[in-house]
Amino acid sequence: MPLQVTRETFIGRDVGVAFGVLAALLVIMYATRLQGLQIPGYLVLVGYDYLQNSLLPQLSSVAFWVGFLLYLYIGALLIGNLYHVIRRASRRGN
Repeated sequence: MPLQVTRETFIGRDVGVAFGVLAALLVIMYATRLQGLQIPGYLVLVGYDYLQNSLLPQLSSVAFWVGFLLYLYIGALLIGNLYHVIRRASRRGN
């Protein structure tokens, strides 16, 4: 069965949870002093910084944050939909 693109693909529960997890990693990075807990959030931030500096250097602060939120949303789309596909495939296999 091919993957169907629906409303759930873009704003479904899986995408929302993935966005929340990515945002929580950033909050934990800034809220804690334990370096081991800061690493995942740091990697998310550095991933955006790398893309932003190589594609659109010297953005204003508003454009930086809009781009960062878009980066988090696209990451959540990828993670949430990948999770959805894996979950559906594992249900079909049982």
